[in-house]
Amino acid sequence: MMESVDINRYLDHSGKIEVGDLDWNEARQAGLEEDERFIVTYFSDIEGQTIYYLRDLLNSKVSRDPDSVAFLSMWNYEEYFHGRVLARLLAECGYPLERNRFAILRAKPRFREKWNAWGGWLFSKIFPGSFLALYMTWGAINELTTLRGYEQLERTTKNAVFRELCRRIARQERKHFAWYFNTARERLAGSRFTQRFTRLLIRHLWAPVGSGVKSDDEVRRLMTSLFPDEEGAGLAGCGKRRRGAGLGRAGCVANIAARARPDPERRPEPGVAAQAGPVGAQLRRTLGAGGRADRACGGSAFSVHAHGGA
Repeated sequence: MMESVDINRYLDHSGKIEVGDLDWNEARQAGLEEDERFIVTYFSDIEGQTIYYLRDLLNSKVSRDPDSVAFLSMWNYEEYFHGRVLARLLAECGYPLERNRFAILRAKPRFREKWNAWGGWLFSKIFPGSFLALYMTWGAINELTTLRGYEQLERTTKNAVFRELCRRIARQERKHFAWYFNTARERLAGSRFTQRFTRLLIRHLWAPVGSGVKSDDEVRRLMTSLFPDEEGAGLAGCGKRRRGAGLGRAGCVANIAARARPDPERRPEPGVAAQAGPVGAQLRRTLGAGGRADRACGGSAFSVHAHGGA
């Protein structure tokens, strides 16, 4: 029998990211490379706007699930401070954002953002029993790609302060992914209709985080910078899907997930872990990753442990 997700174990490890011990003078001296500046600006813009995503979600059927409301409250709080500290890093390195940055970004919302808000509300009304599974699967993909992005920056940056900041943010993103992943597994289990419904919408409607706020060129640059191989192009939607080749967006996400491995130095918090094995297979089936991507993922379990704040 599948163990139910315990929201209290996630809430017990929540909190604002701690940065009081970081040496900002060192960060300033090391600076940021041009691609890093672009990526940090993108992440700051999107992480700081989760309140608007939360607003849209609370207008849907998600608001009737108490555990989801509790998690989203924690998620919004932590993500807001991710955006805030990234903005500080930019300012310390000589690239301050405008004080009215959010107003600038929200001045011209793109069609995709409006569609996501309206479509989410509509689907939650028409398919109330399946919408939460769809949302949790969607969230698991977004959190996984975000997590992998921070881990990639942690590996490649020459700025030691930025490296530590990425490590701390990734630790919280890992917890967010674990919640979405485990809840999606629970909601998908036992309903073929929900699995097919989720697979269909993910295949045809999913796009990387920020697609409703950023331009297509910005999304493409972000994904190809963070994932400099075919996965980045596929996630950005700039490569044509070939039937059976597993090179579509879902296949790219599955490939990224398949490469994930537990860090032996990271100790999992009790009960706050996403163990793949058959769970990963379930999400891969839901994502519809066929052909090579599916075979690449087959049998390669991954484990993502969630930690609390710094």
